[in-house]
Amino acid sequence: MFSKTLIANRLHLRPAEFTMLIVAIFALLIDFCLIFYKGANVDYAGYSGIILVVIMLSAIGYFYRLSGRSENIASGLLCASIFVFFSACLALFNYLLLPISFGPFDQLLTKVDSYFGFYWPDVMALATNYPMLTQLMKWAYMSTMIQFALLVAILGLSGRTRDLHIMITSVTITATLTICFWGIFPTTGTTTVYEIPSDIWQAVNPLVDRNYALELITIVKHGPSIISPTEIRGLIAFPSYHAVLAFTAMYAARNLKVLGAIFLLINLLILPSIFVHGGHHFVDLPAGLLMFLLGTYLAIKTVKIHNIPERLTHQSTSQSNPNIA
Repeated sequence: MFSKTLIANRLHLRPAEFTMLIVAIFALLIDFCLIFYKGANVDYAGYSGIILVVIMLSAIGYFYRLSGRSENIASGLLCASIFVFFSACLALFNYLLLPISFGPFDQLLTKVDSYFGFYWPDVMALATNYPMLTQLMKWAYMSTMIQFALLVAILGLSGRTRDLHIMITSVTITATLTICFWGIFPTTGTTTVYEIPSDIWQAVNPLVDRNYALELITIVKHGPSIISPTEIRGLIAFPSYHAVLAFTAMYAARNLKVLGAIFLLINLLILPSIFVHGGHHFVDLPAGLLMFLLGTYLAIKTVKIHNIPERLTHQSTSQSNPNIA
């Protein structure tokens, strides 16, 4: 722990920032090994755009941290840059696991769903009766990454360092565990299992429709022709990472008063939307909840061990404390 803290201090990074960065770099090293081993076709030009964004955010963040102008702004920008880098490295790793040589195991999950009385075609048929609610759930489902970008900015700028560090540490843990678990137990969701009438597809117009499902099966079975950040699709069904992120966002925003209530409402809409617009099994939701609980528990323990955020909050508040939440 001493050497890790020493390196983080020399890089002028907080422990949570450094942890996410180290995991991202380790994932990137594995990515390069898999690219070389598999001869994967990667859109390097597309990923270079992400690297430029990461460098730009990091440079501005370091300017504010090293100059002492505003630790709040520095924390928000550096967390944002590392989060973008981490997400790209993990998504690339997920795709480099393809093609899978076994599974997917969705038929097993449908049997488990049946024990709970869950039958996905009935859920989709029910959704046709509530077009406005279905559309609201669609918007909510699409908002996940925007929410986390906003949360990083809001928590950072308002000096809620502890909440910010718990959030990014939890995401580091849950994203890594979820992708590794999927590599062992791959699943693709209900849309690859069930056939439903075309009028239901048209009425609901889900984000994960039948065409998406067929393309997903092809990618999973045969691998992608090229791995590009503009072509990355959600591969993981169990556990639902949309559910993990929804619970994480609600927890991270719990102290934001009015904004917290808005985040709560949006993410409560995401939970049922994972079935309608994400094509998830019922068991994907409780599995996502358990993953969130594990990640957040470990994140709280990690942040508490370092015992840094509260001191940072007082220091940064005395420098600048925008009253944004």
